[in-house]
Amino acid sequence: MKKTLTTLLACAVLGAAYGQDEQQKSGFGIELNAAYNFALKDIWKAGDGVPAYSVDTYGVDLTALYTINQNHSLNIRFGYATGDDDHTVLYDDQIPEKIKVEVENIYIMPGYRLTTPLTESLNFFGGVNLGLARTKGKVEASVSGETLSESKSKWGFAWSAEIGVAQKVTKTGSVTLSLQLMQLLGRPKFDELADGKPESQLNLGVRLGYSCQF
Repeated sequence: MKKTLTTLLACAVLGAAYGQDEQQKSGFGIELNAAYNFALKDIWKAGDGVPAYSVDTYGVDLTALYTINQNHSLNIRFGYATGDDDHTVLYDDQIPEKIKVEVENIYIMPGYRLTTPLTESLNFFGGVNLGLARTKGKVEASVSGETLSESKSKWGFAWSAEIGVAQKVTKTGSVTLSLQLMQLLGRPKFDELADGKPESQLNLGVRLGYSCQF
């Protein structure tokens, strides 16, 4: 009896060790995404409407991943987004002013991702990233036949939170689809043409990409 229990215990230890090794495969990977970002109202400026140069943007981001095990991974993300828009606004004096806006964002954000397998080939994931972003904006206003323009750039704090799914298409590759809420703080303030506009922007991004693990 004692010999049987010893054998069973040894088998259990070996099985647990093998299973743990299978579940804790670590390694590096990359993920490339294309994204479209919808401009949202700033949380604390909800009653003021969308700021004059808060425009939808589109772009790409490259994420380098280090997988600790099948559930946990660390990453660093590099991204670029751009967009433009023009619209007419009425100020207190009811004089129409046409505003044209161009925006470029670049950002770098380290982060963490938690992954949960749904099936053998489909995973659900969620993550957070914190870092820095640079916003370069240009505002051009035309009123009463006169055109004024102002261009500035500024670095500031940025954060993002995401949820999504990853569908394996090869042994090491997956197609990903995710939603990302991202806020850029420290944007340049246009004192002459967009006075009083908030210096932050909240975006909701839809991201489609491909992830590959080495």
